[in-house]
Amino acid sequence: MSQTTEYAKLVKIKTGNLADKGFQAKITLPSGSPAKTLPRIWDYINFYVGIGMYECGLSCRDQNDWKQNGVLKWRVFANGEGSTIYGSLYADGTTVKISIERDSQDKVVFKVNDSVFRTFANTLPSGSYSNEARLIIASYQDTGVAIPLATWSVKHNQVFASEMKYKNSANTWVSFTNGSNVTLEEWPINVPTPDGRRYTLDKSYIGNAQVYASLKF
Repeated sequence: MSQTTEYAKLVKIKTGNLADKGFQAKITLPSGSPAKTLPRIWDYINFYVGIGMYECGLSCRDQNDWKQNGVLKWRVFANGEGSTIYGSLYADGTTVKISIERDSQDKVVFKVNDSVFRTFANTLPSGSYSNEARLIIASYQDTGVAIPLATWSVKHNQVFASEMKYKNSANTWVSFTNGSNVTLEEWPINVPTPDGRRYTLDKSYIGNAQVYASLKF
């Protein structure tokens, strides 16, 4: 995702430490009817974990590859090293554990429900990260970034992230409980949104390594 070329709204959950080596969480997908609204075929909603330029998690687009028997679902993706690989479909309301980490061989590994989905090929040099370990809740609208921005119309019901943990520089998984590092952001940066629509974020339970977020109006 790009903060200069994409019209997007985000919740950023970041460790704030470039030495950290991974992030994991259980994601309970939005439910209800409708659980999500994507008016255009290139609109998308992503819930993903990342380190550096690697971003892996669950996505939704209103396209055939995201549908099963005509029902729009959520699809696993693993993006990095110039390619994106897609995996299983999950229904609204399902809880899915996603995890990304730099392993003992200095390779990036993405797991879904504790099973390896993708081990990336490159060996990372020391200090190669440009972004710290993170969990991102994001929605993108395919209406461009020309001013004035279009009225926002992508939305979804509440997503619940629980059992959030990060892998520190000592290779230990630690519960993520720092509420000051859970923030809202809107892209493109410093461009006024015409309607004020943004994520509703509840971090009241951050002490239990949990956050709730929704984008609805």
